[in-house]
Amino acid sequence: MANHEPSARLSALPRYLFAELERKRAEAEAAGREVTDLSIGDPDLPTPRPILDKMAEASSDPANHRYPSSAGLASARAQIAEWFATRYGVALDPKREVAILIGSKEGIGHLPLALVNPGDEVLLPDPGYPVYAAGTTFAGAVPVRFALREERGFVPEIAALDRLATPRTRAVWVNYPNNPTGAVAPLRFYEELTAWAVKRGLTIASDAAYSELYYDEPPPSVLQIPAARERAIEFHSFSKTFNMTGWRLGFAVGAPHLIDALVRLKANLDSGAPQAIQIAAAWGLSALLPTHGPALRGVYRERRDVALDGLKRLGCPIRTPGGAFYLWGRVPEGHTAMDFVSRVFDATGVLLTPGTGFGAEGEGFFRIALTAPVASLERAVRALESLAPWKAPHASAPSYSR
Repeated sequence: MANHEPSARLSALPRYLFAELERKRAEAEAAGREVTDLSIGDPDLPTPRPILDKMAEASSDPANHRYPSSAGLASARAQIAEWFATRYGVALDPKREVAILIGSKEGIGHLPLALVNPGDEVLLPDPGYPVYAAGTTFAGAVPVRFALREERGFVPEIAALDRLATPRTRAVWVNYPNNPTGAVAPLRFYEELTAWAVKRGLTIASDAAYSELYYDEPPPSVLQIPAARERAIEFHSFSKTFNMTGWRLGFAVGAPHLIDALVRLKANLDSGAPQAIQIAAAWGLSALLPTHGPALRGVYRERRDVALDGLKRLGCPIRTPGGAFYLWGRVPEGHTAMDFVSRVFDATGVLLTPGTGFGAEGEGFFRIALTAPVASLERAVRALESLAPWKAPHASAPSYSR
């Protein structure tokens, strides 16, 4: 008899949170309910028209109808390196230190297959993006989670990381601006992290998908630390920067041996990102981002402030995020994260994300994605007010800006 069971590695993973939330929304809408979906970080804004025009132009060129390179177009990698030098003051070799990805998620999920061996350990943030653990598990390695504490602004203490490290530890993941908390990390954190990684002989994997979504000073890159150039890889996304989630494009930058390993893996698993999309997105970094970036941040700032002010008025303990497009608040006393999110959805049709979807340290929290118009966010606040879940207005808390 044939065995139709999924692999042990796949079975070891929980069902992907956001797929489950999409299912819950679809079932409610099919039943005729009005849903305000604030659960998934998928921008509601369109891809900028100039990028679409550039993509259409490139799509008509037969040269872009063929298989692309696994590493990405040389011209696109050169434009990325040029932008990186302007943005961070770091000069990259586009041939050896830049690779194009089919979305940053693809690179994040594939990196452990190129980097670690079965039985190795990888340090992961908790709460954190679920793909860090999924990729680690698929590679046969062991996820070891470190807590992101509210009292530290959701930036880990290096001593706490060191206590978790063993001779089997190969890499550590960090993510700023942070999903789900909205925290940002200062350059001194990357200095301390790099010094520790050098001492321990570890690879640093930095997820910077939200690098251009910030509310104060531009967040730094780990590659601004000279010693990190030899042991760090950083992931960036066009999805959030240019509202291009459906086009699936991102890039990785970093140490040549890490970029080479990832590209070698990709050569065996995919055929690269469509060239027309590469051409349009890379062009936009210099031609469009200087004006598009501030305008986009202005939209999210307005949304953040509307939702944040409403939640604080209701008494929700919540801090002001320094980056990304999420709010990370505490559930009312007497509720678990899942209980609260389920209660809100069943009573109001507002779909939030339970903090436990990002790890055990997310218990007691919920996440709101600001990927909906102001009117939808105001409706969500009114819906929450009708439940009166928090007892009294909560005192203002500090922001996550560093």
